[in-house]
Amino acid sequence: MKSEAPTTSKESPSEALPSRRTLDRIYAGLAKTSQYVAFTALLAMTLVMVAEVLMRYFVGEPLGWNISLIEKVLLPGLVFLGLPWAYSVGAHVSAELVYDRLPHGIQRVLDWVARTLLVVCAVVLAYAGALVAVEDFMLGSAPPPLSSQIPVDTWTWRSFLPIGAGLMLMLVLIDTVRTGSGRRSDS
Repeated sequence: MKSEAPTTSKESPSEALPSRRTLDRIYAGLAKTSQYVAFTALLAMTLVMVAEVLMRYFVGEPLGWNISLIEKVLLPGLVFLGLPWAYSVGAHVSAELVYDRLPHGIQRVLDWVARTLLVVCAVVLAYAGALVAVEDFMLGSAPPPLSSQIPVDTWTWRSFLPIGAGLMLMLVLIDTVRTGSGRRSDS
C-alpha cells in the first residue's frame, strides 16, 4: 500500500466562495420563484373568492371550504413564501429620510445592525416555524373528517413559515457576501 501525501489547497479563501455571477443567479432565482409563488397564491385567492360568490348568489350552494383554503394555505403562502421576494425588492419598511442624511460611516454601522437583526429574526422565525411544523407532522395533525376545512395535513401549510424565513435568510446572506456591507444591493 502506498501512502499518499496530504494535498494542500492553494486556493485563497475568496476562491472558495461562489463567484459573484453564481450568487447573482441564485439570488435572482430565489427572488423570482418567491414572486411567482406569491402571485399564484394571490390569483388563487381571487379565483376562489369569485367562485364562492358565484356559487352562493347564483347557484345557492356556497363552497364551504373556501375560507379554510384561504386562511390556512393561500394567505400563509402569500405572506411567508413571499418574504424572499419582498426582501429582494426592498418592500420591507425602511426610513431613508434620516438615513440618507447621516455620515457614511454611521450608515455602514446601521446597515450592519439592520442586517444582523434580519438574520436573527429570520433564524428565530425559521426555527419556531420548523418546531410547529415538525410537531404537527409527528402528531399527524389534520382537520377532522367531514368538516368544512380542506383535508390537508396541517404540517404542510405550517411549513410555509420556516421555508419562507429560510429563503429570506439565504438572500440576506447572499447580499452580505455580494456587497461586503450591510446595505441591500439592488437586484
